[in-house]
Amino acid sequence: MFGTLDWAVVAAYIVVTTIVGHRLKGRQKSTRDFFLGGRSLPWYAVSASTIATTISAVTFIGVPALVYANEGSFVYLQLALGGIIARILVARFLVPLYYEKEFYSPYEYMTDRLGAVVGRVTAGMFFLGGVLGQGVRVYATALVLELITGWSMMTSIFVIAVFSIMWTWMGGIAAVIWTDFVQFFVLIIGGFAALIYVTNALPDQWESLVAIGNQAGKFRTFDFSTDPRIAFTFWAALIAMPFQNVAVYGTDHLFVQRLLCCRNQREAQKAVLWSTLGELVPVLMLTVGVGLFAFYQYYPLQGELAALVDERGDRVFPAFIITEIPSGLKGLLIAGILSAAISSLDSILAALSQISLTMFYKPFVEPDADETRLLKISRLLVIFWGIVLAVMAWQFSASKLDIVTLAFSMTTYTWGPMLGLFLLSMVAKRFRVAGIGWSVLLSIFTVLVINEPEILNPFFGTNYDSPVLAWPWLFPIGALCCFLTALRGRKTGST
Repeated sequence: MFGTLDWAVVAAYIVVTTIVGHRLKGRQKSTRDFFLGGRSLPWYAVSASTIATTISAVTFIGVPALVYANEGSFVYLQLALGGIIARILVARFLVPLYYEKEFYSPYEYMTDRLGAVVGRVTAGMFFLGGVLGQGVRVYATALVLELITGWSMMTSIFVIAVFSIMWTWMGGIAAVIWTDFVQFFVLIIGGFAALIYVTNALPDQWESLVAIGNQAGKFRTFDFSTDPRIAFTFWAALIAMPFQNVAVYGTDHLFVQRLLCCRNQREAQKAVLWSTLGELVPVLMLTVGVGLFAFYQYYPLQGELAALVDERGDRVFPAFIITEIPSGLKGLLIAGILSAAISSLDSILAALSQISLTMFYKPFVEPDADETRLLKISRLLVIFWGIVLAVMAWQFSASKLDIVTLAFSMTTYTWGPMLGLFLLSMVAKRFRVAGIGWSVLLSIFTVLVINEPEILNPFFGTNYDSPVLAWPWLFPIGALCCFLTALRGRKTGST
């Protein structure tokens, strides 16, 4: 089902993207060049890279599956509200803090305000959250490769990891951003191509899509339910998701690293604000999901593919691509999915490598190492973290959760306390802060208890068989738990 022409399109994409990244990476003579792109990258490239990384294979594959599912609808789109609010806050309040000095990461800023121990604790949580969150994205793309090639899950993960390591090794964050720039357009073109094709395959084209979507309630966008166990509600988007998005764009080095590559503070702020356009991508992919639902009302899945989609709904879009899309265009769509995965993985590899080097390796192992030595170690760390992420993706293949829920729930343990620590560092000049270690542990434990009812039930005599609260609410709970328990009152003489 995946022919020579399709493989030629995928190969051409890989070659072109590699050439673009290599030619635009610039000089790589120091860790500043490798990790910050010499602070010379234009804001539009940084913004496109941010969007490409945010999209990932989870959006490209998981979002159509959400609306395709029984009782699925556009309610996922409500989460964009939290993203818009958060980007405004990050641009206004956080970006200026990162440009006070030449910080290489948000954890260096926290070190400057609260001390080295806090900076390293936060960096450790970034390692954990990065490996968990991005491992899901690698697994999501491996699902596609597994279907189209017949490779095993392990082989599919290995191929994705190899290309991601190669691109990151090639030119550090500059190569990552420019390859992301190309991947952004491949993703958008692939999404529109899928929508056009599925619409044209319907008897009355767009009219059929709209009629069937309306009849099934697929275009319902707002859910004003106050049930805290429902994830996609207006209140979760308005109140809880800004915490998650500020943690992502303001404290997660996967995204902050890009902002630090801009030429100055103003360009970094423009990059954050313009990345809001990325919230339109879920609209596109949700519409693709409605198109898939309409298509399979007329032409139901048969045989082995029907069984595979019934087993895991996330396979519906890949199944459509490999069975219905013509050769050539099929290759483009698979290239789009691969680009989403590799974009996410090479981004996290650059970020993990930088934090490992600046926060741990250099201070403890070789404090006097020169730039040539540190650059070599940086590339070795890229390989190390690539292997770790591949192993984690393999572990996720046993999960029964849909990939969107899996991706978000894996980050609830770390993004909350990371945001709490960042808020503490912002107020540290005016307020006393103490007991940070216990605050972090309490935050993580609280989220764990809510997420895992088998821990909660014996203590309170309850019988929950699923998380007590939906995952969006765990971000503000984790952040405020960490922040409030470590705050000790205003310092004497402060205003």
